[in-house]
Amino acid sequence: MPAITRIDQIPPSHTIFPPSSHPDLQPGSVHHGWNTGRQLLLNAVGSPLAKSMTDQTRLHRQQAIRRLRMLSSHLNELAGPLTLALHVSAVQQPPPDADTTSLIPLIGEALADLGDWGIGSPLPEELGLITRAVHALQPCMPD
Repeated sequence: MPAITRIDQIPPSHTIFPPSSHPDLQPGSVHHGWNTGRQLLLNAVGSPLAKSMTDQTRLHRQQAIRRLRMLSSHLNELAGPLTLALHVSAVQQPPPDADTTSLIPLIGEALADLGDWGIGSPLPEELGLITRAVHALQPCMPD
């Protein structure tokens, strides 16, 4: 598996959660959440892989994209922590008021799933960024 070093290298859900290794996640809200969050990140970095948003969800998703862009002017350099945030948002689906301390075990679970993709442990200063990214992505996750 290639290492994820840029946002546009984050694979779609069927690649990251193949049925052979994740039968409990087939199909459902995790896949929808992963793909939605991936598209938000792709839009935030202006990737040509980003799909346009429908008018029905445009406002909600535009707010998430703005919040993601406010995290850093160099989002692609943060592909690892943002992929962890995507995993936490889509798979663990924490409550909206989750703080950094409550997200640390969930980030550990994400690391276990994403280690083969070259995602390493976040630096301590990246934990707050992951928390803010989760808060940006979470409102767009399916119930």
